Amino acid sequence: MILTRNYSILILVMLAGIVSCAHKTYVPQPLAPEQSANKILQKSPSSSAFKNYLLTQNYPESDIPFKAWTIRELTLSALFYHTDLEVVKQKLISAETDAQVVKSKPNIGVNGHLSHSNQANGDLNPWAYGLQLEIPVDTSHKKEVRAEIAQNLIEAARMDVAETAWKLRQQLTLDLITYYENLATIAQLQSKNTIQQQLTVLYQKRLEKGLASSVENAQVKLNAQKSQSDLLNEQAKTTQLLSKLATDAGLTLTPFSAIPLAPFEIESTLLLQDRVLSDTQAQSNLQQSALLNRIDIRRSLAQYAVAESKIKLEIAKQIPDISLSPGIAFEFGDRIWSLGFASLLNLTNQSPAQIKAAEQLRAVEGAQFEALQAKIIGDLAEAYSRYKAVKYKLTQAEKEHASQLIYTQKIQKQFNAGLLDRVDITQAHLNLVTSAQLVCTLQYELLRSQALIENIMQRPLYDSSSKMDINATEH
Repeated sequence: MILTRNYSILILVMLAGIVSCAHKTYVPQPLAPEQSANKILQKSPSSSAFKNYLLTQNYPESDIPFKAWTIRELTLSALFYHTDLEVVKQKLISAETDAQVVKSKPNIGVNGHLSHSNQANGDLNPWAYGLQLEIPVDTSHKKEVRAEIAQNLIEAARMDVAETAWKLRQQLTLDLITYYENLATIAQLQSKNTIQQQLTVLYQKRLEKGLASSVENAQVKLNAQKSQSDLLNEQAKTTQLLSKLATDAGLTLTPFSAIPLAPFEIESTLLLQDRVLSDTQAQSNLQQSALLNRIDIRRSLAQYAVAESKIKLEIAKQIPDISLSPGIAFEFGDRIWSLGFASLLNLTNQSPAQIKAAEQLRAVEGAQFEALQAKIIGDLAEAYSRYKAVKYKLTQAEKEHASQLIYTQKIQKQFNAGLLDRVDITQAHLNLVTSAQLVCTLQYELLRSQALIENIMQRPLYDSSSKMDINATEH
């Protein structure tokens, strides 16, 4: 009787332990639009959190706060502040959490019963009660395979973060090119507009003296009006382009504008990148690097590994898991122990079909990987051809500009000698500015073609600055 009482106490203690297990309570976190908007508006390159982040990225402490925006500072700002990166980082955290769930041990089940008899059969005790455990047993290492799948999904999520970070940097590169081109175009159009206005005055005087026709005068005025309109359009774009730069850097325009953009030397930039692209083995080396190291290549490899692991899992599922059920019971005065087991019978024989489906998924991932590599090869060849074509056009435009400069100098000498009038020298200067404008346009087109090659490579062509942490957050 004492032993029975001890077992009863043990059962009650176990039940009390189950009930009293700690549980995490639900904590609501409703979205607060006003608070979220204020958070966005308060983002600033002068914040202490951002300064600390710069230090973690090996940014020279003596240069903090930095005096001007370059592609490095813009990229660091985007990595720290941009909301697109925060979205994919949260997805990465979700993948890591899922992996922890997969790796956790399965719960042990508990069954209990309590009965009372009327002792019609002369039972020694009217009570019957018992406790039984259900212990799941993993067969064929399914848990390890599921953990392998989860780990590969984490790698794919990491590549999503890296790809988002690269896209932000690439967009900032294109934004900078467009902004600096806008400034250069404004300078060219201002010079052109000044000369056009001078020509308008000169042709008006010629018309008054009967030395020019009204058609010529009207055409000169029309050209001057178009030049003025082009200038106003370009000037109107400047603030819009600055606003886009601020947005892509994860900031609003006001704090962004507090720091100026660094001066840009397009000739030196083109020269640095041309040293890489002009190498005889450049295209082959770039292609090899892209085929092996691109972010989407690495993500595709992770997705293929997931498909491989799913085949392993389906093969392992051919052997079903079992559940062991040890228990103890006290029935009407008798003490009884038991050991049961449970499993699923594969009577419908679905395993071959499921394995075949998993193998087909692997085949799809393999085909997509090959298609991605083929696309990279084609895109890189096309981008490289475009680069060489634009470079050739730029070379020809530079030659034409040099010839126009020599011609203008010749006209200037003749004008100084009194052999030509002011219309001739002014027209020569207009032609010189027009040829310079074409050179400027082609320089920035060449810069974009180089940026396209960078984007296909998914890495800078010549930037060897320290690595930037894409897992940082503003918190």
